[in-house]
Amino acid sequence: MLTVVAAMPSSALAFVVNPNLTDAGVIAALKADTKYSSRPYGQTYNLGATGLRGWIYIDGNNTGEYGLITDPSRQILVTVAEAPASAVLAVDDVILGAVAASSGTVPLFTSDCRKAFGVAIGDAEKAGAGTLRVKRWRAGTTTDENIPMTIMGDYTATAPFSCPKSGLILANARTKLVSQLKADSNFLSSSYGGAIKGLALLAAVAPGDPDYATVQARLKSFATSLAGNGLQAWGMEWWDWSYMSIFLSEYYLRTVADGAPDASVLAGINNYTVAMAKGQSRYGTFSHGGSPLKPDGSLHGTVTPYGPVNAAGIPTNIAIVMGKKALVAGNQAIDPEIDPAIQRGSDFFSYYMNKGSIPYGEHEPWAGGHASNGKDPMCAVLFGLQDTRLAEAEYFARMAVAGCTGREYGHSGQGLSYLW
Repeated sequence: MLTVVAAMPSSALAFVVNPNLTDAGVIAALKADTKYSSRPYGQTYNLGATGLRGWIYIDGNNTGEYGLITDPSRQILVTVAEAPASAVLAVDDVILGAVAASSGTVPLFTSDCRKAFGVAIGDAEKAGAGTLRVKRWRAGTTTDENIPMTIMGDYTATAPFSCPKSGLILANARTKLVSQLKADSNFLSSSYGGAIKGLALLAAVAPGDPDYATVQARLKSFATSLAGNGLQAWGMEWWDWSYMSIFLSEYYLRTVADGAPDASVLAGINNYTVAMAKGQSRYGTFSHGGSPLKPDGSLHGTVTPYGPVNAAGIPTNIAIVMGKKALVAGNQAIDPEIDPAIQRGSDFFSYYMNKGSIPYGEHEPWAGGHASNGKDPMCAVLFGLQDTRLAEAEYFARMAVAGCTGREYGHSGQGLSYLW
């Protein structure tokens, strides 16, 4: 195997072993490689409050359930440089070490550089520090440089609860998120991505905020377009319909709480909710697309092509529960398909309580860790929305809190775990 690897061209070597980014040609080879299996240059990490993003080596073979963690990494390749770090760091610089200090020699990373860099940022943000010092490699020259950091204090023992620093981080993130979404006139699209951004705005901007009216006007326009577009099925509709319907229901309930219900979206909510209820399998599950009819022509056949996909099915069941809440709040008639769908879906996922995590589909409980790439947190939400399912809500909430590995790696990355 070593002989074969040694004979490979340089464009492949960057991913066969942990690359030394300071060697000639390695960064160029990293950028040129676009093979999915090699974890290409475009897959980067946000580097906290520094204004940086960076590529960090991922062991795709030997570490973690799916190999998507950074334990062997010792270097960070800068891919985006904004303030405050842009004063001393630029794209293609390599960070070789970091420490909370304003002078002295910066040691090289000797452990997972992603985690070590995060610890250094936290130390620099404590009162009395305020400077992150990094060892920078740039085109063959290595120097130690200072990045000014905002002093935010330290985390309390109860963080994130009753913790001023946690509260400040959340407030800063909210301000940044809202400013980005408000500035992007095209971010609201008829897809699950647009719906998730819409949900972020609903959560981030509260009545009384100076930009509340502006944000609500944009959300009203988006909700009106979703509700009036009609249902478009293209083979993987549950991924889109679930989040779009959740957004519509959340939006409508927000308008109810504001004392100005936007009844124009109720027909769309009903269309989505009934369609999802009718497309559910006989067991309460969903695949990428709708379940076929039974041999006698009735609804709720067994899902195809290869069975349930719970990462799509749980939010779809959440959307049905949320849809009913919105329709009840709007004094709408509840289609007879809705309540049985809520029962089927809840019964299926409640089976896993006290047995393990939610698996990929119709499988035994997953015993490889907690949270299950966001599926346990999704179930905590599903059951938390139902007054009769509090035991299930508590169980899956505890599984989610315990699921540190679910936030480290997962099928397709950590995105679903972070989201939920």
